[in-house]
Amino acid sequence: MCIKNLKIVKPPIYCYLHHAYSLTASIDHKDFQKWFLSNYIQLEYVLEDNTLNFFKFVIAGICIYNPLLDYRILDLDFIHRSNTNIIDFIVSSIDMGYYVTTYLDEFYIPDREAYQKRHFRHDNMIFGYDLSRKILKIIGYTDKYAYNESCISFSEFESSYNHSVERRNDVILLRPKDENSYLPSFDFDIVNVKNLLEDFLLSRNTSERLRIINNPTKNVIFGMSVYREIINNFKSVLEEDKKECNMIALHVLWEHKKTMVSRIEYLIDNNYINRDSNLLESYSQLRNKALSFRNMIIKFNINKNRRLVEMVIAGLEKMVETEKKLVTDLLDKLAHF
Repeated sequence: MCIKNLKIVKPPIYCYLHHAYSLTASIDHKDFQKWFLSNYIQLEYVLEDNTLNFFKFVIAGICIYNPLLDYRILDLDFIHRSNTNIIDFIVSSIDMGYYVTTYLDEFYIPDREAYQKRHFRHDNMIFGYDLSRKILKIIGYTDKYAYNESCISFSEFESSYNHSVERRNDVILLRPKDENSYLPSFDFDIVNVKNLLEDFLLSRNTSERLRIINNPTKNVIFGMSVYREIINNFKSVLEEDKKECNMIALHVLWEHKKTMVSRIEYLIDNNYINRDSNLLESYSQLRNKALSFRNMIIKFNINKNRRLVEMVIAGLEKMVETEKKLVTDLLDKLAHF
């Protein structure tokens, strides 16, 4: 076969590639919605680098615990030392239905911000090929800062692969499980939903319950307390008269509220809560506000209007109280499960 492309659907969360790639690969699984809506509730704020994220331990990145995916993790240095032809390896993997992720030097990748400017080692996912044109199809963040597909020639890919800053990393193959896989099904887990909602509401460290897998996460803020860190960061923008502000945290907040809306719709459709509840409308309003806040910061980065940052701070402070009430209400409605 000269041409093959695995299915690509934009995932519901793409703020970070360690979420986007595993979700892109698993979204075609028959139980994707059940698994996705059983998770992606908790938020974490890493103090070391001031970043907001979904709680990613055991659900994102190179996590072998994702129950929807068949994972194959190979040491990049092992592949390199074994003199494996990387193009042949990728083509064979795609033929078997595997998406391929690995770190590449984006200096050699067209449509990337670092292309021909600087050496930047970053993860990319390969999902297709065209042998007649000698190209691979990849997906990642382009130079337009969008999660999109693009093409790379075999020679460009080999340069990017061979000139990676370091080879201490993995090649990860992942494909959605089918009936020939081990434990191919996943049921919606209302108990996990309740546990994660409580962790979020009470700002509990969810990784404390996962000690059998690894040590709990340190220097990380969880749940509702992440708002305090986000608000303080925006206050520092005003206090230090900064001319630019990172909007990623607000993008994550928007994706979180968007996911909460989808979860509440699922709970209503599957008779966990009543349709006449105001939860759906109220969370939809939070989703719209989070998107509005994100767009305000994008505008601030262009026009430097400090009033926009002040409005975002005031809006986030109100959002904290609103969401506390909504999550408490949701937990009350789920108490009998």
